[in-house]
Amino acid sequence: MPTFTQRTILRILVSAAMLLPPSIASADFKKTKIAVLDFQLQGESFSSKDMGKIVAEWLITGLVETGRFDVIERRLLEKILEEQKLGVTGAIDPNSAAQLGKILGVKTIVSGTLTSLEGIIEINARLINVDTASIVAAEKVRAGSAGRLNDLVSQITEKIVLAFPLEGYVVQRVGKRVTLDLGRQVGVRPGMRFIAFKEGRVIKHPKTGEVLDVETIEVGEIEITEAREKTATGDVSKESVQEAVSYGTMVRSAIKGQLVNSDEWESQRTPSRSDRAPGGPKKPAIPMPTF
Repeated sequence: MPTFTQRTILRILVSAAMLLPPSIASADFKKTKIAVLDFQLQGESFSSKDMGKIVAEWLITGLVETGRFDVIERRLLEKILEEQKLGVTGAIDPNSAAQLGKILGVKTIVSGTLTSLEGIIEINARLINVDTASIVAAEKVRAGSAGRLNDLVSQITEKIVLAFPLEGYVVQRVGKRVTLDLGRQVGVRPGMRFIAFKEGRVIKHPKTGEVLDVETIEVGEIEITEAREKTATGDVSKESVQEAVSYGTMVRSAIKGQLVNSDEWESQRTPSRSDRAPGGPKKPAIPMPTF
């Protein structure tokens, strides 16, 4: 039975915890868990038969350095592949990848090929969704010589990162300067651009009432100039109206080609979660996996 003094101390500790800002309690960022398979070699001979493994290692390093991904350790991956008698290269099919992903506890698997033909080097990478056993995004880059292979891997890394947009909030605005609740620990770097938006109409299924999507209304753009551990500061480069970007405004990292001209602001109303164009197919970016 707690003494009077112990009960008093407990009440003080509980009261102090309740006074902490919500951001402190929710600041535990969870990285996207992902697995990278060895790339399959195709075409003409390579300088090393391990080139597919080397490319995979470079890609793993690049993804880890972004601060956005928790990549499965290579030895564990090889052990699971051997136990399950699955292929160890980028030739693995989506169904086998889905089986592997569930064993590893990941939502996405990266597989691909490295092709050499008539002096042209090409890297093809595919992102496989474990839940649906389908290829949800595919990217490729090419160069005229094997000497640029490391550069190609860097390009593929950037494309994969763009497929997982960051979402957060504006937590401060002073003049044209704003601070976001996203920082280096989640991969924010100077030069990155964010779209500021607010949620509009909720789109529900007419029979089931299930929420299918939430409309977003883009209200501005932000360019990051400084990134700290948990926050980032940037300048508001565009706004639909004055002070449209303010405390509490939601933001999403911009995908190349997604930024719009100032003349388009008034008519800019696009779905948020699924990024669908009216009447059109889904754009080639996949949503942040849900854990």
